[in-house]
Amino acid sequence: MRDIVSRQSAATTTDRRRAAERLAVTLSVPGYRDFTVGVSAVLAPTVHGEYLIEPGHEPCAIALEHGALTLRADDRTWLAAVHTGSLSAQDDELRITADRIEFADRIDVERARWAQADAAERLRHDHGDADAHAALRRANLRLAVAARVCG
Repeated sequence: MRDIVSRQSAATTTDRRRAAERLAVTLSVPGYRDFTVGVSAVLAPTVHGEYLIEPGHEPCAIALEHGALTLRADDRTWLAAVHTGSLSAQDDELRITADRIEFADRIDVERARWAQADAAERLRHDHGDADAHAALRRANLRLAVAARVCG
């Protein structure tokens, strides 16, 4: 009986330690329900470059830049395209709010290629088309993120 209690106590201690070594990350995109996941590390594209956040990180608030967002948890890694937003961290809780977050395994590569070609064609006719520049940038990011997972 003592052996069982000992193992349960050790397992509980290990679970607590694992929980303390995790960040509760909430991803928030306007018009969608928030998604929360426990992770061990986040690598985010910010206006100051790539930013690594791990459990115990100092509180911070920083603007996100267009780029690849990486979430790591145990033996799993999620990769996503993020299109501007903000990141705030406090007490092992991280909130990422962005205009768009597209997970690599959900990116429609054919559609991204079409969007890339369409934007490039629009730019051939009007080099100053800001919407076409933004569309091309988003399509290029989607393709790059999808290639890192599928390629």
